[in-house]
Amino acid sequence: MVSKLLVIGMLAIAGATVSNAQPRGGQRPQNGPRGERPDAAQMAARRADEMKKTLNLSDAQYEAVKACLQEEFEAREKQMKQDREQMKQDRARRGEQEKLAREEQEKKMKEILTEEQFKTWSEEQKKMRDGGRRGPGGPGGPRPERRR
Repeated sequence: MVSKLLVIGMLAIAGATVSNAQPRGGQRPQNGPRGERPDAAQMAARRADEMKKTLNLSDAQYEAVKACLQEEFEAREKQMKQDREQMKQDRARRGEQEKLAREEQEKKMKEILTEEQFKTWSEEQKKMRDGGRRGPGGPGGPRPERRR
């Protein structure tokens, strides 16, 4: 009997802890106006506050931990910014390479096909680039049947 009450009590505490872990509405807490992401200093202070409570840090330890965390968060932000820039550059480079490859293919097709065939082929290529064909498995089309 006592063990059942103990289990029920533990489950109640676990449920309360889980329900309080996330803010209402499924949104992460945000600092600043208009729900902007907190900066490195704010994130470091929040994490250091949590650590001070859970680890019982002294004031000196708290300040050292906060400085260490802020340095780490700033380095992460810098790396993420560099990664985003690199991705933009890579995307632009790929777009340029695809454009050159497409132009090369058009030259070759123009030599092979008749004028009418080339016109039809060019229109089909444009349709595919502008959203692809609609059909089974494609956007807006029925899904193909699964074989078992």
